[in-house]
Amino acid sequence: MLKNSYVSGNKLFTFIIISTFFLIILNWILSDFTQLVIYFSSVLLFGIIHGANDIYLIIRGNNKNKKISKTTFIYVFIVLLITLIFFSFPLLSLIFFVLFSCYHFGEQQWTILDENIDSGPLFFFNGLLIFATLFYFHRIEVIEIVYMISSFSLISDFFKYLLITSILLTLISLLINYKRVKSQILNQIILFPLLIIAFSQLSLFNSFALYFVIYHSIPSILEQTNFLYGSSTYPLIKKYFITAMPYWITALIGLLVFYLIFSKNFTFSLDIFFSFLAAITFPHVIVIYKMKKITNDKI
Repeated sequence: MLKNSYVSGNKLFTFIIISTFFLIILNWILSDFTQLVIYFSSVLLFGIIHGANDIYLIIRGNNKNKKISKTTFIYVFIVLLITLIFFSFPLLSLIFFVLFSCYHFGEQQWTILDENIDSGPLFFFNGLLIFATLFYFHRIEVIEIVYMISSFSLISDFFKYLLITSILLTLISLLINYKRVKSQILNQIILFPLLIIAFSQLSLFNSFALYFVIYHSIPSILEQTNFLYGSSTYPLIKKYFITAMPYWITALIGLLVFYLIFSKNFTFSLDIFFSFLAAITFPHVIVIYKMKKITNDKI
């Protein structure tokens, strides 16, 4: 994926492994508050900024001189419209976010080191396995969150069956796509046990943040930089961040306003949060899918 770039596939793979071990060790050393600051700051920086250049990816992918202002307006309008729709159905927004993220996370997971892999079912089921593993180790908190936003009570055994089902579906997908993914299987065999250890040791938020930042956002930033500028050298990564800065700052201001307005009503805050999360996930997943398709077509 990044063979001719500043960050090679091997370096990225090593970075993920070392970072995971390092954060697991920090969990035993640092206070809960200090860890929360670290993870929350990382999500605000890398997590948000990795989706901030969607506008430029759209324009670059279309190979047309579309106006940034027009593209931005359409993108923001779609996000707000979907947010309003999902706000009326908070449980639906949570389910939608998880399902779309299953594909999105699985897609990034299997193209971290090799872009020339294309298997929708494998991506989805592997992403489902990641979520199922996370939910299984933190099922009490997940049950509470689902109940708070929907008054729907899940049973603990649901997560056991979800995990077993996702394991079976992922294995079946691997067997079907073995020839296409065999070069990556060893990498995934190494990464998944690391995730199991991390999810079992860290809190729900910290576990999600670790995966979202280290396994997803940072590799995605490098891949997007490579797509936009033809390489992912340090100066170009810096350029990526500078380009995304206005959208990143706008998103941070929006989150701050959201917190100030709705922080007193926790349930209402969760409704808005998952509605917005689902809304921004939908266009972002499509943008990244198209980016990867364009990249694969060139290979």
